[in-house]
Amino acid sequence: MPINTSFKALLRFAVIGIILSIIIGMDIASVSAYPSPSPSVIYNELKGSLSPDSEVLLASNTNLTDAGFTVRWNAFDAPSYVVYAKPANNDDVKTIVQYASKANVPFLATGGGSGYTNTTAALKGAIGVDLGNFKNISIDATGNRMTVGGGVIFDDIFDPLHAVGKEIQTGSCSCVGMVGATLGGGIGPYQGIHGLLLDALESVTMVTGSGEIVTASKQENSELFWGIRGAGQNFGIVTSATYGVHDQTNNGTALNGDFVYPASAKKSIFELIKSIEKDQPDELSIFPSIMFDFQTKATAIMVSLIYIGPEEKGRSYMKPFIDSSPIRQSVGLLPWNKLIKDNRFGVDAMACAKGGDHAVFGLNVDKFDVATYVSLVDDFDAFYKQNPANILSILVLELFPNRVTRSVPDEETAYPYRDSKGHMFLSFTFQDEAASVVAKEFALKTRSKLVEQGCSKSPLEVYVNYAHGDEGPVAWYSERKLPRLLALKSRWDPKNLFKWTNGLLQ
Repeated sequence: MPINTSFKALLRFAVIGIILSIIIGMDIASVSAYPSPSPSVIYNELKGSLSPDSEVLLASNTNLTDAGFTVRWNAFDAPSYVVYAKPANNDDVKTIVQYASKANVPFLATGGGSGYTNTTAALKGAIGVDLGNFKNISIDATGNRMTVGGGVIFDDIFDPLHAVGKEIQTGSCSCVGMVGATLGGGIGPYQGIHGLLLDALESVTMVTGSGEIVTASKQENSELFWGIRGAGQNFGIVTSATYGVHDQTNNGTALNGDFVYPASAKKSIFELIKSIEKDQPDELSIFPSIMFDFQTKATAIMVSLIYIGPEEKGRSYMKPFIDSSPIRQSVGLLPWNKLIKDNRFGVDAMACAKGGDHAVFGLNVDKFDVATYVSLVDDFDAFYKQNPANILSILVLELFPNRVTRSVPDEETAYPYRDSKGHMFLSFTFQDEAASVVAKEFALKTRSKLVEQGCSKSPLEVYVNYAHGDEGPVAWYSERKLPRLLALKSRWDPKNLFKWTNGLLQ
C-alpha cells in the first residue's frame, strides 16, 4: 500500500480514537482517579455480595487445579490476579462487574482458558472471573437448536450433539471455549459447508460493561448482536449462547488423512496443495504445517486433510498424498464427535495441555505461494538447528473453503474477513525468557516475509482469535468496521472495562 494511503488510514483511526475518548473520557478518568482496594477487601466485599453457591478465593493461597478453577493454557505473559471469583448465576456476574467498576478493580472472565493474546499481560491486580458454573448444555433436536453456558468447551458438546444426530461447526481444538471462539468468528473444518460458528449464533445472554443483564439477537438489541459477532470480547461477559445446529453430514463422519513428509519433499507437496487449493471444494479442509519431527529428528512437513462427504470422493483427494511417499500416514473415517481430537495423529491432547509458556502469532492468508512456503521450510530448518530450545515451534496453515462464509453479507456481522482464503499461526513453546526473545524475533521476521511476498495483505489482517496482541485494532477489526464498533462501545461499555483482550481501545 502506498505511504500516503497508509497515513490516511492511520489518521482516520486516530480521529476515531480522539472522538471516542471525548465521548467516554470523563468516565475513564473518573475510574482511574481512585486507587484499587486491597486483595482482602476485594475478597470480603465479593464474599459478602455473591450468592451462597458462588466461590471467592484469594489468589495468594490458591492452587487453581485443586480449587476446581480453570487453568490458563498459556502461562507466559499472563494476567495477574489477586482474587478469583466463580459466580453461580447471572446476578453474580452482574454484581462482580458493577463492583469492579465502582471499586476500580480490573477483571477478566475465563471460559475455556485458551486465550493467548499478550494484551492481557497488562492486566494487574485483577479479579479472575471463572465461568466454570456456566457449563449447561440444552439441545432441542426437533427445533435444531442448542443453548450452552459461557464455560462450555467444544469437547463438552461433541457427544451430546452427536447422540441426537446433529452437528455444528467448531474450531480445530477440543479444549477451546465455545463462546469465546464464537465471539471472534469461529473458524474450523466444517466452515466450508456450514460457515463461521458466529453465523450459527442466534442469541446470547450477557452482562455488559454498563452493568446490565441483556439478551442480544437479531430481534432484541440487534446492534449489540451485530457487534458481538466478531468483536464480542469488547462489550461484556456472555453467560449463555443459543445456536442453530445441523443434521449430521455424511452420516456424522468425515474422511481424515494425516501425512508427514521429509523437508526434501517440500516443493512437490506444496505444489500438490496448490493444485487443490485453487479449486478447493466446500467439503475439503487442508492443514499444512512445518514442524520438527521427533521420530526422524528432522524438519518435516505435516499435511492433514478433512473431507466431509462421500468416502470415495474424499479418497480421490487423499490419493496424491498417499502416492507421495509419506514417512507416516493415517487415513480413515472419523465420527464428527471424535474428529478434531483424533485427527493430526491425535495431537489435540498434547496441544490442549494447560500451563505452558507459549507465544502465538497469527496472520490471514491471502495467497498460497509455493515458493514462499518452500523457503519457509528452509527458514524453520535453520531455526531449529540454531535454537534447540525452540524445537517445539510450528507453523500451521488452515485453508478453509470460504464460499459459504462469503454468502453472508459483510455488513451482517462485525466479523471483517469473510473473504480470507485461510489463516496461519506460528506457535512457540519455550522454557525460559531467552528462548522467548529468539522466538519473537523469528516470528516477526516470518510475518514480515509473508506480507512482503504477498501471501498476506498489508496493512496486517489477522483473525482476532489468533492475534499475538501487537497488531492493533485495525488489523483485528478492520478500518471499515471500527466506527460502528466504537459507537457500540460507548453505549455498552462506557468505562472501557472490557479492554484487555485485543480491545477496541487499548
